[in-house]
Amino acid sequence: MDYTRQILSERHRLSHQQIDKWFKVNSGSLYLQEKMSLLVSVKNFLYVTDLLRENKISFMCIKGPLLSYKLYGDAAVRFSHDIDLVINFDELDFIIELLKEAGFTISDGMEWPKQDMRRRLLRKCLHHTSLYSKSLHFCVELHWTILNEVPIKQEKLAAIVVSNQTNIYFADRNFVVLSNELELLYLMIHGAKHGWSRLKWLVDINEYPMENINTSLFMQLVHQLHAEKIVMQTNKLLLKYFGKEISFAPKGSISNILISYPQTFINKKDITTLNVSEIWRNAVYVASLFPNISYKIRRICNLFIRQNDILDRDFSTAAMYYIYRPYSFFKRRILHVK
Repeated sequence: MDYTRQILSERHRLSHQQIDKWFKVNSGSLYLQEKMSLLVSVKNFLYVTDLLRENKISFMCIKGPLLSYKLYGDAAVRFSHDIDLVINFDELDFIIELLKEAGFTISDGMEWPKQDMRRRLLRKCLHHTSLYSKSLHFCVELHWTILNEVPIKQEKLAAIVVSNQTNIYFADRNFVVLSNELELLYLMIHGAKHGWSRLKWLVDINEYPMENINTSLFMQLVHQLHAEKIVMQTNKLLLKYFGKEISFAPKGSISNILISYPQTFINKKDITTLNVSEIWRNAVYVASLFPNISYKIRRICNLFIRQNDILDRDFSTAAMYYIYRPYSFFKRRILHVK
């Protein structure tokens, strides 16, 4: 596929500054307006995080301006559709109300239900909720976990995150972020889960300062998260698209779908909608990312639960949502009835 500037910008969400680096050119004023927009996003990022600080809310930043700052020494190079903040789930309602008072609304009108059972189901099938400010043209994603579909229990993942945090000083403020080793692995798992459908995620890996990685600690985290296949997949894709490899990545063979699926997805013009066969192939691909049988079983079970069903239907038991899901899928995808 011919990766034109337009495709890399609009489809793969690379900034013109990143595209310039890829093409080894200097487009100058072409990205001036985009640069101004990115600087406004950094300003909004500081506004939201300052608001949380003022209200004694603890949070951790993932991706966003701070990742751009780490990769390029400039917080306004990497394009971010939103900012991602990891918060304590117990403070979710308070933070939502705080942001609402600041002019944000929950995206798609999604209001968290009051019933504990429905909240637990939503927490299980989601890992974040989004709020949007029309006046700022800015989106905030509140995460209660960095990853919700991994082969270890969330309690163990939370302990790993707490043990692998560090601080970064930016704009006269101190921010909590993931350690280099866990951040690099997180970026790999995040990209893999999305089928590497946007090249921006592979660019993040390509630009990451590998010289700052403690390789033994990185491989320890890979082992803890059973992510060997994902690291090998990342390495093969890096070699294909950027002609380089991560020297400390594990060696070995991986199933063909872990390479063929991302390549198909990367070249797909429209990734916003999937037909039934593509949904099935995606399910097979995602189930192949980790070797654990328990993970694969959970992935299958998760196919029988859907966010909108939980929001739209007020069933008395959790089992009813799992029973309703096949009917809901058949109605929407086969009969095309909403």
